Amino acid sequence: FASYNTKGNSPFSGEQTDFGLGQSQYLAKAQPKRERKEIHSLIAIGDPIVDITSEIDTEIIKKYNMKWGDTVFLDENNDNGVYGELERMPEVRYIPGGAVENSIRVLAWCLNMNPNNKNKFKITMMGCAGEDIYKQKILNALNELNVNALFEILPGEKTSRCGVGIYRKERFLITQLRASKKLSEEYIQQNLEEILSNESIIIEGYMLPNKLDICKKLTECFNREKKFVILTLSAMFIVQYHYDKLMEIANKCDMIVGNIKEAELLSGVEGGNPKEVFDGIFKKLSPRDRLLVITAGPQGVYCAKYNYKRNQLDFIFQYFANKINNDEIVDLNGAGDSFLGGFLSEYLKGSSLNDCCRIGTEAASVILRNVGCTFPKNLIFD
Repeated sequence: FASYNTKGNSPFSGEQTDFGLGQSQYLAKAQPKRERKEIHSLIAIGDPIVDITSEIDTEIIKKYNMKWGDTVFLDENNDNGVYGELERMPEVRYIPGGAVENSIRVLAWCLNMNPNNKNKFKITMMGCAGEDIYKQKILNALNELNVNALFEILPGEKTSRCGVGIYRKERFLITQLRASKKLSEEYIQQNLEEILSNESIIIEGYMLPNKLDICKKLTECFNREKKFVILTLSAMFIVQYHYDKLMEIANKCDMIVGNIKEAELLSGVEGGNPKEVFDGIFKKLSPRDRLLVITAGPQGVYCAKYNYKRNQLDFIFQYFANKINNDEIVDLNGAGDSFLGGFLSEYLKGSSLNDCCRIGTEAASVILRNVGCTFPKNLIFD
């Protein structure tokens, strides 16, 4: 998604392309303002994380044998000292992080732009945190945006964190998953009634390696009650190394969200045109009315559905956004997460795919101009 914002755009905002599929009914008709009934509540399950973000000099990256662009995962008991270095910096910032946490915060921010939405939509973040100051920073940030927190709090454990070292536009990430990977099935069962009071759920792909049983239980419960289920592909390594787990959950989902590289890996069609990639994904999945939402660099955003009765793609919708110049970009971190948040803020309201993609890309463009997943509270999109 980041390269999409830096390398230009098509002059045709909201362009629809059929890739040789012919003029399906969807492509032939004008985009309606409202396509679906509203979804008034959403809960997301993922890793509550605090980003410890600091400007650094090149000596620190040499000291810890890092490379710019690296993302390193530390064992929960291995503190190599880098977090202390970052926290001692004069302008250290503590920013809620984690992919789905970013998406949820941006979703709530976009909804809150309209005061009438404050009590109309209920947004909840679910996960596990330790009993420490990091947990409180996350809860404070969620509360500011009217996001409910359904957190299992583990006394004696420490909240997950990610060290972000920045030098000019370069950065490294050091993630330490601690309490967030210890979410228990008992806690889910105890709060199942509250969880199922929501009309939709996001399952973060990062949860699948360690919490597949929880993800299966939740998707099955939401399926049984015919409620909306969203899955994020999250990362290349999730698709590559946890493929069977991913497919098991994907078959129970109504929307799958990722980037084009993840989609190619999932489909087994690398370097193909979008029609081949999306066709490959849908043919691997069980028949179901399902939306695929894929960010694709300079090609913008694709939304696709498959018609299993006719055994062919029903439609592909392609959206291009405005170009962002390189000198406007402050931080690439969280752009894809924020796109999903913006997209869902319109999807929940039943808006057209054009409006979903438009607000998604506008939200991401704001995040790109700020450090971390941060945004001005009073900004309003036209």
